[in-house]
Amino acid sequence: MTSSIEVIGADGESILYDGATVAKFKHHGKQETARNPVSTYREVRIKERTSLFGKPRDPREFEVLLAMSSIMALTVDEAGKAQVEALAEALEAHRSGSTG
Repeated sequence: MTSSIEVIGADGESILYDGATVAKFKHHGKQETARNPVSTYREVRIKERTSLFGKPRDPREFEVLLAMSSIMALTVDEAGKAQVEALAEALEAHRSGSTG
């Protein structure tokens, strides 16, 4: 069984993967806004946010879109980006049929 992965985003939002489902929370985990089975995973997109003139922001920020049976959006910093990449690996592994 894969351990859980929590991605903490800006403004008190987070995404939590528990091995069977992926849930999106607002208000520092107090309000669940969506929960989807892992089997509905389609893709993850990560795009760096830029300033008005196209330069990277300081500190760097990334917009994340997680497409499942619903679409979950989150803005994360560089540490959060690494967590999203770990989440994407776990979801891809589940989709391909391997465990762990």
